[in-house]
Amino acid sequence: MTEGLNSLKITVLNDNEPGQGLRNDWGWSVVIESEKWKILFDADTRSDVIEYNTKKIGINVQDIDFAILSHGHLDHYGGFEYIGRMKRGLKVYLPENVGILETWGLETIVIEKPMEIVENVLSTGPLKAFSLREQALIIKGNGFNVLIVGCSHPGIDKIVERAFEMVGRIYLVIGGFHGPSKKQLDNISRFSDFISPAHCSGNGAKNYVRNKFNEKYLMVRTGSIIKIPF
Repeated sequence: MTEGLNSLKITVLNDNEPGQGLRNDWGWSVVIESEKWKILFDADTRSDVIEYNTKKIGINVQDIDFAILSHGHLDHYGGFEYIGRMKRGLKVYLPENVGILETWGLETIVIEKPMEIVENVLSTGPLKAFSLREQALIIKGNGFNVLIVGCSHPGIDKIVERAFEMVGRIYLVIGGFHGPSKKQLDNISRFSDFISPAHCSGNGAKNYVRNKFNEKYLMVRTGSIIKIPF
């Protein structure tokens, strides 16, 4: 049995909500760091935002070991143009082909099913929302499992339930929840200790979680840094 990670650091490179001294737009991008690796999850809409914010925050793109793309929408892959310029050949794991990434100098690897990418780092595998395929990322730690989502088009509750089936209880779920219903938010609260709606979640979802599950709510914006365990 493999040992989990001791700690994680999640840095929000871009969220819809601005952060002081940083650039932002409609999009989502985070860097996840452990004692073993550094991962980029999604890359926002614009390269200039990713370039400015990585430099301002102090993240060296050369130190990124690999990247994850949740799904093939521009507000999640646009900034990979800058990433490809800075680190050609970087591996990007994605749920379906987005041909432009290869023209930007990146190596793409299509995820077909739930799998472990490296030790303690798992993809939920693609979940479908009509013709769209979307994946989420699970990080296994010692006493905590973190779920990072992109836009949750297949349904945030379905994604959380799949993650729970794979690794057990979720310590933190963070990312875009795609304007979820109250029922969906109630469902994910059953499986998650902390809930951090961002990007496309909407103020309604944020306010609902803040008011009903205040002890679970974690607010994030562009530039937020989360260190786990809390």
